[in-house]
Amino acid sequence: MAGFLSSSKISKIDALYDRLHETFAQTITVYKSAKKTLIAHNPKYNAIYGRTQTGKDDSVSYEVIPKTFDARIYYIKTEEELLNNYKTQTKTIIPKGNVKVIVRKDGFDYLQESRRVEFDGRMFTIKTDGSPYGLTGNLFYTFYLDPLDEAKE
Repeated sequence: MAGFLSSSKISKIDALYDRLHETFAQTITVYKSAKKTLIAHNPKYNAIYGRTQTGKDDSVSYEVIPKTFDARIYYIKTEEELLNNYKTQTKTIIPKGNVKVIVRKDGFDYLQESRRVEFDGRMFTIKTDGSPYGLTGNLFYTFYLDPLDEAKE
């Protein structure tokens, strides 16, 4: 955008995007895949099959790695948003309860390697890769989430 916007205007636009994000962002908890820890206290443990000779898998423990981020959350209304493609005959059905979240770069890096997201007392699974979002650069990233029907422990 050289020539059209000066660097001071670009920084003002970026500051407005940041203010928008800070104003409407909610805290989400992102769960990475469980960290697998092998406890080698049994000499008959087979690491390839993940079990001992008797069939027990006591030597493996899983640790869930949660982290919180600020994100703008948009609940998708299926009657209003049919993937912004009204000229095609293909009707894409979006399940009820889908959500669009917008995060900063640090959230994007963590969400790329994650599976589940929790906010508003509900769990969601990540369905898309993050797509960049911003007027002057890739300031934010958009993800689409599907609701999960699992009970909290």
